[in-house]
Amino acid sequence: MEKILCVYCGDFFEPSPKHKNQTACKKLECQRAKKAAWQRHKMKTDPDYQFNQKLSQKQWAKANPGYWKQYRRKNPDKAKRNRILQSIRNRRARLSNRKDADLIAKMDASKPDNFEVLGQFWLVPVNAKMDALADRIPL
Repeated sequence: MEKILCVYCGDFFEPSPKHKNQTACKKLECQRAKKAAWQRHKMKTDPDYQFNQKLSQKQWAKANPGYWKQYRRKNPDKAKRNRILQSIRNRRARLSNRKDADLIAKMDASKPDNFEVLGQFWLVPVNAKMDALADRIPL
């Protein structure tokens, strides 16, 4: 069977004959990245899954009171970083709710297209001849 490129680490691997559309190799990091990508997609597209995840998180928080307070006490650097990033997120949210929020951008800035990428895309390395332009480039 022909080897294919792992989407997550970029290494070539031989896919399992049982899985036709295999995109990740068997490395633990790649499998975790694949699962995380699936969960992000599922949270965006499936309202039932999103509801169940939020309910599960609430139940966990209720069963573990004081966990986050203790975590912040043990990890002051992470807590400080989170406070800074949260203030940035809050500022962006306030700006996006303003009617004149677009006035902050440059006049010639292009607006991003909001589209969803469908399908799978592969970045395949291509070996180029290193000496192809060597005679044209002055050293």
